[in-house]
Amino acid sequence: MVKKISLICLLAFMVIAFSFLTSSGQDMEYKEYKVLKGDTLWDISSKEIHDPFLWPKIWKENPDIKNPDRISPSQMIKIPLRLIQKEQEEEASTEKASAATETEAAVPKKEEELKPIEKTIEPVKKNYLADENLIIASGYITDYISKEIKSVGKVTGAPSGKTLFGDDDFIDLKADSNINTGEKFYVIRPIGMIRHPQTDKKIGHFIAVVGIAEVIGMENGFTKAKITKAYGDIRVGDLLDTFHEVEPLIETDAPRKPEISGFVIAAHQQLTITGAMDIVFIDKGSNDSLELGDILKTTSVDKFNNSRTVGAIQIISLKNSTAAAIVKKSESAIMIGDEVSGLK
Repeated sequence: MVKKISLICLLAFMVIAFSFLTSSGQDMEYKEYKVLKGDTLWDISSKEIHDPFLWPKIWKENPDIKNPDRISPSQMIKIPLRLIQKEQEEEASTEKASAATETEAAVPKKEEELKPIEKTIEPVKKNYLADENLIIASGYITDYISKEIKSVGKVTGAPSGKTLFGDDDFIDLKADSNINTGEKFYVIRPIGMIRHPQTDKKIGHFIAVVGIAEVIGMENGFTKAKITKAYGDIRVGDLLDTFHEVEPLIETDAPRKPEISGFVIAAHQQLTITGAMDIVFIDKGSNDSLELGDILKTTSVDKFNNSRTVGAIQIISLKNSTAAAIVKKSESAIMIGDEVSGLK
């Protein structure tokens, strides 16, 4: 009887200890972050993980955030420690490799090691103006103003029954034509009609590219796809656009500075004020002889008709009559309606 009681006590102790360790382990899986005024999940991911495109992984761990575009100051969110640790491990690995190289260079070489050896010519390091993710996630303005948005299908639901999706989630698609396993689509969402800030003339629909989906087959009569990249919250009803590969843009030593005159007509995510490294759209495109990598200056005109240069932008994607550009520098906020012209 005494042995039986002792055994029960031992088992109870082990259960309590296991629960404590499990609970402690769960507490250590996340870092709590207090949202500051003006914060977005994009900003928080950039600050804490050093990669803004990982923000959907933070959102996925915070199911109480229904709309990722709406987070409030003082709100507490959880950031998976594994993402932070991965970044720290990569930095430590880089520092360790650098230190090992310096140590090796400082150690005196034996006579036979001092013999001339053939040198391998290292490729020139390329600096990117914009990688493919930034170019895609910037979205675009259509070259048409008809009410109907051109698409090749839409997101109809999901096996899980969810209505909001992120990286690696599975969704159901309905396409306008037969599609094959392995085929990819851009998931897009029309945001609104862009009008010219000077004339109020319709220019085209602003389209947000919220992700990339790849077809993996059929399931229960539905076309099933996997979200391979999420640039925003993907929703039931979002449209599909034809996929094409996008190449990153490489910085050049002497970018073109064309003589051109136009206006800033929109900003990424419909912002009205933009600063360095934000994305703006202008009312000039390939039909105006613009090319990728071209640099333009932005000029602001105040109410007294005084003008001053406020920044420089560089073209990262082109449509026929519009273009997206990254803000390279800004002395003050660049706003919709500012003029753009050749940078002398």
